[in-house]
Formats: sequence, structure tokens, C-alpha cells
Amino acid sequence: MAIIATSAVLALAGLTAAAHQLLEHRVKGKLTHIHTSDTLYNKEKYGHILDYDKHSLILHGQPTLILSGEFHYWRLPDQSRWRPILEQYRSAGLNCIRIYFHWGFHSSKQGEYDFSGNRDINYLLDLCEEIGLYVLAAPGPYICAETQAGGFPIWLAGMREIRLRHMKTNFWKEYDPEFMKYCVEYFEHILPILAKHQITNGHGGCVLGLQIENESFQHVFHYPIGLHDDMRVLAKTARDCGMTVPLFTNDGFEEGSFVVKDDPKKKKKDFGVDLYGFDKYVVFTPNSEPTSWVVGRDPSYLQEWDPSTVVSELEKMEKKVRSFGHANKRTPIFIPELQGGWFNHYGIKYTYDAIYRFYGDDYTRLMLDTVFSQGCTMLNFYMFYGGTNWGTIGDPDVYTSYDYRACIRENGLMSGRLRNLRKGLLFLQSFSNIVVRTDAVTSSKLQTARSSLNKTISLQRRSQISTGKYGPVELTFMRNFSPKKVDCFDLFALSESGNTVVRLSCYLAYKASFIALGNYTTVNPDIHLILSATPIHIRAYSGIEKKKEVWIATLAEFGATEMAFRGDLALTSLGGQHVGAAGIKLRSSADDKDVKVVTIPEGAKHAHVVLSSAVDGASKPELHIIFLNQATLSTLYCYYDNRHSEESARASQPKIVTWGSYNAYYNPHTNILTADSTLSQSELHVLMFGQDATLPLKNETIYGPGLAHQIFPLKADGTATSLSLHSQHTQWVEQNCQGIALNDWEIRRTDFGRLPWQDCPRKSKGSKWFKNVQLDYHFTSGHVLYRGTFTTRERVKEGSSSQPTKPREIWLKFNMRHRITAFVNGVSIGSHMVYSRTLLSPGAKVGHDPISFGGHQFLIPKKALEATVNQKTEGGYRVQAHEIILVIDSVGLSRMPFVLDDVRNPRGLLSATVQGKSVVKGSETWQVTGVDVRTLDMAYSSTGFPDEHEQSGWTPTKNNVGPCIIPELEGVTWWRTRFTGPPGALTHSGATVPGAQSTTAHVPLCLRIEGEFSAMIILNNVLIGRYFGSDSPQHDFYMMDGLVHKAGSGYSNELKLMIYGSTVSAAADGGDAASDNKIRIRLLPWIVEDAQGVLNQWSGNTQFDAEEDFAKEVQAGPFWTERQAFRLAAPSRED
Repeated sequence: MAIIATSAVLALAGLTAAAHQLLEHRVKGKLTHIHTSDTLYNKEKYGHILDYDKHSLILHGQPTLILSGEFHYWRLPDQSRWRPILEQYRSAGLNCIRIYFHWGFHSSKQGEYDFSGNRDINYLLDLCEEIGLYVLAAPGPYICAETQAGGFPIWLAGMREIRLRHMKTNFWKEYDPEFMKYCVEYFEHILPILAKHQITNGHGGCVLGLQIENESFQHVFHYPIGLHDDMRVLAKTARDCGMTVPLFTNDGFEEGSFVVKDDPKKKKKDFGVDLYGFDKYVVFTPNSEPTSWVVGRDPSYLQEWDPSTVVSELEKMEKKVRSFGHANKRTPIFIPELQGGWFNHYGIKYTYDAIYRFYGDDYTRLMLDTVFSQGCTMLNFYMFYGGTNWGTIGDPDVYTSYDYRACIRENGLMSGRLRNLRKGLLFLQSFSNIVVRTDAVTSSKLQTARSSLNKTISLQRRSQISTGKYGPVELTFMRNFSPKKVDCFDLFALSESGNTVVRLSCYLAYKASFIALGNYTTVNPDIHLILSATPIHIRAYSGIEKKKEVWIATLAEFGATEMAFRGDLALTSLGGQHVGAAGIKLRSSADDKDVKVVTIPEGAKHAHVVLSSAVDGASKPELHIIFLNQATLSTLYCYYDNRHSEESARASQPKIVTWGSYNAYYNPHTNILTADSTLSQSELHVLMFGQDATLPLKNETIYGPGLAHQIFPLKADGTATSLSLHSQHTQWVEQNCQGIALNDWEIRRTDFGRLPWQDCPRKSKGSKWFKNVQLDYHFTSGHVLYRGTFTTRERVKEGSSSQPTKPREIWLKFNMRHRITAFVNGVSIGSHMVYSRTLLSPGAKVGHDPISFGGHQFLIPKKALEATVNQKTEGGYRVQAHEIILVIDSVGLSRMPFVLDDVRNPRGLLSATVQGKSVVKGSETWQVTGVDVRTLDMAYSSTGFPDEHEQSGWTPTKNNVGPCIIPELEGVTWWRTRFTGPPGALTHSGATVPGAQSTTAHVPLCLRIEGEFSAMIILNNVLIGRYFGSDSPQHDFYMMDGLVHKAGSGYSNELKLMIYGSTVSAAADGGDAASDNKIRIRLLPWIVEDAQGVLNQWSGNTQFDAEEDFAKEVQAGPFWTERQAFRLAAPSRED
């Protein structure tokens, strides 16, 4: 029996291997005339501009870090905001963005492409070149991105004969040449635009690489799924369209997809792409688990994320990626999507604010430091600014806000997460020549640092750069995952033999991280840093001959701040604020008398030390260290003059460093420094470095001697104009904190009888199921409307012409996706939603949706039946004709993630019958109407109501209160009003601003809605949001700055709401806004925690209507800033 069993196992294994081999053969395809070698990057021709090795990209001969953030221009309906948001990316320390180019956004109708206005990607790339941001271009054709159909045009999704992404069914692809024909057409329209902006053109272009497809796995857990022919055709088309930069992929996770083989000319059936990329999403919120049941759960009970998840997901990343072999041994570790947050869903009771708290302020910085500990030098944070799913561009996974709890919140606020991340990015940029080429110290026995607290050192790497006689610079990756959650501990520097050289005090908050610099020799070879137990953020050089190296470092929140040096050193200058009686010290190590420790006592607000050689110190360069506290460092900004061109290859050298303002941005083309500040900020500190510094060197400053340092007053320069404007801005915000007046409302009703109805066909005669007309008719933006009719016949009481002898129950039974509000004879009878975050459930947001399930029914109340105006009595029977109106809002086409074929899951009305003994058999009819998105300028811009642009029928109302309570109205009603915007639009940094006057204010507005009803929100003729009552967690809607006309512009703003619901009733102003049957609408500035940055948190989390004591505790208030511009010098000739 054992022999038989063994034989059976071997036979099964053989069959499995044979099946796997057949699958491998199938996915490798037939278009083998297109070889990997045909599409490889031409290093011989372009390598002097762009090259790469196992460590990094090499731009103009200089190894370069790629520090990128995702940017979705199509999630900003106001093009005027592209520049300020991208300038925030640059201010945050990034040097690159990745852009998903959205096929459907540019093509509403087959064969037509629009690259104008808000879709002008040529202008977008021009902006990136001007601002100094590289671009990783990801044109798909598939982009995922939580957008309808994954970015495919609706007209293409409507072609049922086409296999989108070649998907024949879930988990199975078959190559479709017709699908590829349309993909090639799209590439031929968009790629020539991108090609004009390539760095390889040699004219300062910004595009570094082109991503082919998106998360197109070659294998999923060893199962062959990715089609080589798909990648072949896309890559070949890219080259044919003039793309000469490297091509890259992004695996959904590390699966080794489409790696270039060592000898691609011999491996013709295997297709590979120049650079292998992979995505890393590590910690997920509980609401994103497919089997989670968290609806109704208090967000304060979200379980804290487990640090072991980060360890298991990231600690072996470098080893795994290199294990794929072939080209992966010779190319940089590249993460096109590194988790920068997470999205939220319908049906959840908590908002992005709770998700922000769940991850904490340090999570994105933690991701950065951890992947750098694994040798990554190319990364892109997804998202860095999420934006808005305005119109209906989002898919079923997401609602209107795409805040993503990203570094920049949806309303533009630069969060505490950004500020912590920026400190890490500034370190990487300052020491880029060191961190860009490193090797892991693979054994803990070889590490030269040890901690007294377990799980606070994740790894150590050694640079291939040596700055002095002591060997390679060392980077110790500090990360506090201590089970004890202790934040103060000791850090030991060790000799090569493992003996303790020095013991340093170290502070690191739980779940926080930083990279500790060690074994580094300064510009003065006598000053050698053994180890810094506190983060260093900026390295700069002062003076023409670099006579001084300047660092900016962190003061520990608790305990002493310490750095250890080797050498015969002298402390030539020291000082600070609140340094205490103990003062700043330069002490000798108890373990090695040749080691000196700089110690700053706890409690200092800022401090500085200047170190020099004890012998002949005056003739040798100095090390000048400025220590700033966490609150000050949260405002730290640095401009690196690292714009690469064919003429030069500059090292990362800060030119301008500032702190003290909410945000700062330097424009090298105009030499204008702009600073945005809050009410609590009064001074902007500016340091300048380099030969062209326009601020004079000073013999003494509060941060030590010999610095080009100046303090500028913020918000008011003393002139009458400046003071008056500041007073006006402040007064406006104070007056409108409770709500901007919304007066003179007008109203109109949708007349369903006048809409263009057409028959709604059943799947077969007598079937209760309808055909999927929503997609066939391209009614994919917003609502689909259905009109049903039926007749009832009831015997009436003797002597009565209208009262039935025995009223019968009548039911409307239906199945639909996703949200329905039903009216019978104009009377609302109920609302319902079929939507699920769980796989294989009715209304599943992704994957298979079992449409046979999810049915529901409404009992049609007597009130609705009696509301008919069409009835007669004949032969003792009352005959009534009834009208049903079904308003169904689809939350979008699914996006086909990974290997799922769900884009054509049915939407709208799936089935409907009217049942009851008094219903006349055969009297039921159904019609449908909506908006064919192929007729629109933008396919995601419609409410779905054919009368949405109707200008007649508006009548005034008497509702003239500020925070507006809108009374009950049956059916679907449209409301509109006009309001005056806040003061002053932001001027961009390219403007010529004379003097230093605070002439502009930035006051982002929020439309806050409460109540159980549905609404479509239209601002100045742009559909900006969808309100779903308790079916969505969103009650606060961002009124995009670029859409709001500001006070003094000569234009007022139109706010229009389409409103309907089943439980709406009238309410008096000042009633209980939490009650389900009231509609409350307020327009006001965003009220957020720590609005002025006093607590150094900058979460951006909202606190509308907070209790007074709690509001004071969290420093809640309106978020707004004022902008000031400083011209530092005339524009330099090179710019």
C-alpha cells in the first residue's frame, strides 16, 4: 500500500508540474517576434544622461535618490491648484512625482481625446520642469487607482465583446488583439506628449521613466497569469511612439514579474522590462479586511497596529528582490507605490480622521526609513496628496473624499505626518552621496552600535563613501518597536572588536524612527563623528571655500541630546535658550578618553555649538551645529539646488533653509521666497548658503557666529496696507467661523414626466430580471432613473365610489445596485443600499457579485397609493393607475484589481415586480432614463439626471438663515444660492511680488451637511461631491480653492444641491441637527485640531461643534494662513 500511495503522489506531482508548464507556455504568448532586446533602454546612446546600477539611478553621472510622491491631476478639478500642490511636494523634500494618466478622463467618446484645460498634461509637465520635480509616468492603459473601470474609458467598458485587461473571467486571461488595438491607439495619442518631456532629450526634461501597465503580475503565488504578449505590444508601442527613457513595472507585491533575463536574446519567449518595481502596502486598517464587520464600531476602539507586521513585510525585502536574479542583481531596488496612507469606504462609521489617528504621525517616516534600511533608493509614496473623487470618478471602494490620510490633507493642509517625513527626506537629500550607495551589515556581530532597549535598532548599513581615514560612513537605522513602549534609552557605539567606545542618551518615541549618522568625518578631518544619538536633518557648507560645515539637528524631547566625536576638539562657541544651569558640555567618554561627547541638557528650546580643532583651530574649518526643538523643526524647510541638467551635475547642497512659518517655498527663477504663516507665527528665520548667498555673514547671531542668518517679521511688515489687510483677513475668519450666510435660496423640482424615457428591456419574456442597461446605455455617471407603471383593481364599498371593501397589501420587490430611493405617485416609500466590503457578497465592492442575492422589498403605503391622480370606478370596482419612480445611484464601475474581472458587474435595477392581489396582471411596465456619458465633455461629471442643467422653473424661497435648515419636499428638488468667497487667492511663487507685504490669505472652505437624505453638490457648475447620509462617513466636503471665487474678484459663487430622501421633514432653525429627519447645511472655514500649530501636531483632523473644554484642549479653530513674499535678489543668470 505504501508503494501505491507513493506512486500516486509522484503521479499527481508530475501532473501538477506538467499543468504548470502548460500554463507557463500559454502565458508566454505567440508574438515572440517582439523581443526584450527590441525595447531595452539604450544605455549606449543615453547613458551619459541617465544610467543605473544596482544601487540607484545615475543622472548626468551623479548617483541620485528618487524621492517621489503620487499626484493625480484628474482628482483636482481646478487646474489652478496644480502649481501650489506641486510646490508643497517640493517644500516637503521630494524631488519627483509619479503620475497616473487616466485614459477615461481624456476620452469620453470613442476615437476622441482631449488634452486641453484641466486635462492639459503638457502644461502639467511644464510645471514639473519649472518647479524642479522629476516625473515617473504611468499611463496604464490600466491604472487601478480606485477609479471607475480602473481608468479605462466607459465607451471601451461598454464593448462587451472586448476583454478588458484580456480577462476572460476571474483569474484567467486570454490575449485579445481587439483590446490591444484600442490600447495602442491610446498610447499613440498620449505618449508623444510625454516624449517631448523626457530627460533623455537633453533639454532639461522631467520624465525619468515610463511604467508599463499596472500591477500586472506575471505570477500570483506561482500561478502563471500575466500575458507576455500584453507587455510586448505595450513596450514596443512605447518605443515606437518615441519613448527613450527606461521602462518599468510595478508588481502588486514582490513576485519577480517581467524581469529581464541575463541573456534576453536567447530567452526570446520571456519578455522583460528595464526596471523591476514592486508595491509595498504594509499595515491595513480593519475596515479594509474583506471579512471585517466594523460598521457601527466606535473608531476609538480600533485596535492598534502591530509592529510585527512591518517587520515581517519589510525586513527581508532586499534579499527577496535580489533573489529573483537576472537583471534584478544589477538594477536599483525600486518601489513605485510605497504606502502613504489608506482609503476609506462606504458603510463605515468613522472618517479619514480616525484613520489618521490609527496610523499616527510617524508612520510614513517609518516606511521611508525602513525601506532605506533595505537598500531602496527609488520610491514613490502613494498617496502624497489624495485629492477628491469629484463628480463620479471614484470606484465603489471610495466615496467623494480621497484624503487617503496622506501627508497633505484633502483641503491642502500640510499635516504632522508630512512634517515628520520631511525631516527624514532632508537628511537623505543632505547626505545623498552617502546614502545612495550602501551595503547591509548582515551580521549583528559586525554592527558598531547597540541599544540598551530591545527592538530599537533594525539594521545597519555601510556607505561605499568614506569621508576620512576611519573607513565607510555608517548608517544605523533606529526604529522603536520596543514591547515596553519606552522612549528613552542608551545607545552604545562599539569598536570593531565589539567593545563600548561611548554611551549616549537617546530619545525615540514608540513606533518612530530615524537614521543615526556614524563614522563620519566632517570638512575638517580632525572632527570625526563616531555616532549621533539624535537625528541630523541638514548638512550645508558656509563660505566660498567651505570653511564651515553646518548641521541642523533635533533636540530630544526628553533627556539629554548627545553626539560623540573623536579628535582633539575645542568648543569655540555655544549658546541657546533654556539650556539650564548645567549648560552645554563637551565631556570625555568614560570608556575612551579620546572620545568627546557634546551634551545639550533637557528642556532647551534651541542651542548651538561650534567645534574646531584644538590645535590651529583658526586655520581649519569648523563644525557648526544648530539644535532645534520638535516644534521648530516641524516648520523646517530647505531648498536644495539639485536640478540636474546636461551642463552640470550638482551635489545636494542647501541654498536656503528656513523655519518659523507654516510653509515656505523658494523659486530659483525669480529668487522669491514665499512664506505662509498662521496667527501664532511671528518670525521667519532664514539661513543662506553658497557663493551667491545674498544675506551677509554675521559675526554673531542667536545661533552662533559666521552665519548668513536673518529674521523676517511675519504677517505684517509695519506698513498701513499690510496691517489693514491682516486685520481684514482676521475679522473675516472670526465672523464666519459659525457659517457663511446662505441666503436667497431658489428651488425647482424635477418633472419626471418630461424626461426622455425609453423602454427598459427584460432579459426574456416573463422574466423579472432586466438587462444591464446601465452599461449598455452608458448611464455610468451618478444616477439611473426608472419609471414603472401598474394598475390596481379593487371592489369598492356599496354606496362609495372610492373606498375598497378590503384593502390589499401591495409590495414592490426588487434587486438593484447600489442605492435606491423609491417614490410611488410622488410619495417617498423608502430607501435602501446594497453594498458590501466583503468578498462574494451582494454588492461586493470588488470581485464577484452574486446578483441573485441582495433582493429587498417595500410595502407601498396607503398614502402613496391614494396619491394617484388617475383613477376611475367601473362596475363596482375602483381602477387606479400608479407611477413608480426609482432613483438609483450607482457608486461606480468596479476597477478590476489584480486578477479580478468585475468591471461589468451589473449596476442599476436588476429586477423588479409589483405584487399584490389587487394588481392587474400584465399591467406592469418599466422605462429607464439617464445621461449617456459619451455625450459629455467629461464622462464623470453628471448627476445622471437629464434635467440637471435646466434653467427654467426656479422659484425663490423664504429660507434666509445662515446655517441653513432646508424644509421637507417630496420628490427630487434642486436648491441653489449664491455666496461671497473668502478673502484673497494665493499667489503662486512665480509671481513678481514687490516688497514683503502680506497681501493674500488662504482660507479653505468646508460644506458641512447633516441629515438622512441624499444630495449631489455642485459648485460653480462643477459636480464636486455626493452626500449619502449614514450610508457614507463623509459629512464634510472640500470646496476646492480654485473653484471658489474670492472676495474682490468681481464674481460670486453658486452653490447648487440636488436633494432627495425618504425621511426628510421640515425643521426649525436651531433644532437638533443630529436628528435623522432634518437637513442642516453650513458653509464655513475648516475647524481643525491644532489649527495654528501651537501643539506641533498639525493633524488636520476636524473638530466641528466640539465641546468648549475639549476644543481648548486640542486648540481647535479655523485653519487659514497668510502669504508673504520676499525678494532675496535679482534672478541669477543661470535660471
